[in-house]
Amino acid sequence: MHISVENLLKKYGEVVALDRINFNFESNNIVGIIGHNGSGKTTLLEILCGLRKFDSGEMNIEINNKYRQKLGVILQENAFYESAKVYELLELFASFYEETFNIEKLIELIGIKKYQNKTYRSLSGGMKQKVNIALAIINKPNLLILDEPTTGLDPLAREELWNIIKAFSKDRLIIVSSHYMDEIQQNCSHVLFLKNGKKVFSGEVSELIAKRKKDLLAIYLEENNEKGDEEKCQLLENNLL
Repeated sequence: MHISVENLLKKYGEVVALDRINFNFESNNIVGIIGHNGSGKTTLLEILCGLRKFDSGEMNIEINNKYRQKLGVILQENAFYESAKVYELLELFASFYEETFNIEKLIELIGIKKYQNKTYRSLSGGMKQKVNIALAIINKPNLLILDEPTTGLDPLAREELWNIIKAFSKDRLIIVSSHYMDEIQQNCSHVLFLKNGKKVFSGEVSELIAKRKKDLLAIYLEENNEKGDEEKCQLLENNLL
């Protein structure tokens, strides 16, 4: 899987959500997308998912049924049937695709066997996200897009989720947005840093850290030093948990 974007522009009226951004990412990589609220992260992910159209620019991918058959997605808002059982949800999602994992093997792989007959509503936040991951990868996607998948999870649940993501990354491209700078620095090979719809940096995480001689959280805070104290405190709290 290879995604190349050139001069991508997206506006909402007079507001520029993405301002002619460029990036190029290949398979076998986990790409972290970072930026403050309103930086354009979710808009970009929605464009890559085919949920939103861009105004101008070029992408090397065509959003069609063939593309969607090999796309896995977790967005912040999921419209699942909360009263459905986990196994029923997996069966439902498997019916949408031409090629899928064996459901029993996937349940074992993700570690949700003892929850397969429980309703989605009854699960903890961490377990719901494990189920969400299973639903997102059931079609053996080449591209996996995860919008803030660890938000609100405790440190143990975050680590478990990242272990699943990393185990699935071979020969695939995974794009993850997050406000947790520590998990991006530890788990992602590449980073796309957005600020007010513009690209601050795109490339290897190690390259950015070596260039700036600071860790990712320090770089982020430096780039967003005009943010209010309340948002800074929230970011620090997220990254110190």
